[in-house]
Amino acid sequence: MAKLPTRHQKIVCSGSKAALDAPYTIFSGPLSMQMLSLIHISLDEARLSLLAILNTHHHADHIGGNAFLQNAFPQARTYATKLEAALITNPILEPVYLHHGAAPHTALQSKWLMAKPSRVDQLIEGAQLPIAGIDLEVIALAGHSLQQIGIVYEGVCFAADGFFGPAVLAKHGIPYAQDVDGQRAALEYLRGRNEHYFLPGHGELTRHADLAEVLDANTAAIAIAADAVYTALESPADLATIAARVRWALQLTMSGVPQYAIYLSVIAAHLTALERAGKAAPTLEEHGIIWSRK
Repeated sequence: MAKLPTRHQKIVCSGSKAALDAPYTIFSGPLSMQMLSLIHISLDEARLSLLAILNTHHHADHIGGNAFLQNAFPQARTYATKLEAALITNPILEPVYLHHGAAPHTALQSKWLMAKPSRVDQLIEGAQLPIAGIDLEVIALAGHSLQQIGIVYEGVCFAADGFFGPAVLAKHGIPYAQDVDGQRAALEYLRGRNEHYFLPGHGELTRHADLAEVLDANTAAIAIAADAVYTALESPADLATIAARVRWALQLTMSGVPQYAIYLSVIAAHLTALERAGKAAPTLEEHGIIWSRK
């Protein structure tokens, strides 16, 4: 397992073949044309033929390179799971669901939340994915996203956003989840894996010996968020008010509308988890949907 010049581009090599996961990074912004061109040059210099683009999930920071790579390497086939493929081929759906299903306003149509449309050539189904003689193991890591997957190859587990590096957790406070219960389950599943190395989509390569500590940090961050949301329900409130209470309690800062939309979504996910646990419930009242403890 080797990496291209940006640490968020993973490449699996076998002879003159290559399979690439093609996101752009959330740390320094979407991949610029310069960085995408550097990927092209790096493959040429290594005499590698790009045959596959593996999308672990649909978030714009993980599919932003698709359109460029598909144009630059028309022979490359793009792979994704069924639910993720629907959003990859229709990237407008990401800002749509972040805007309660409505047509998204301009701030939600930025490159951070809406990638350029790209195709998916083959759906990933089952636990094995053979590509040009390379047998990749596919593992289910739903939770952060609807049908997120990880990829395992020769003792290395690329865990996508199944977990985050400690520095990322410290920076963002609450790990994003579409389904908090699924997110917790993915962490426990990864805890039982025996690969030598684990590589998150956002974070550093982690040795198996250090994995438990990193996963514990993720579990703790989720627990802190869950406790903060439950505490925010000390008196009934709507989603926006609960989110404001959690922001104050955890001293979180928002850089703009896109970040707040993502934050509001994860607070809603935590409320759903509380409802499943029998600890909270929504009711329709005069001023809207109000959440309260049970």
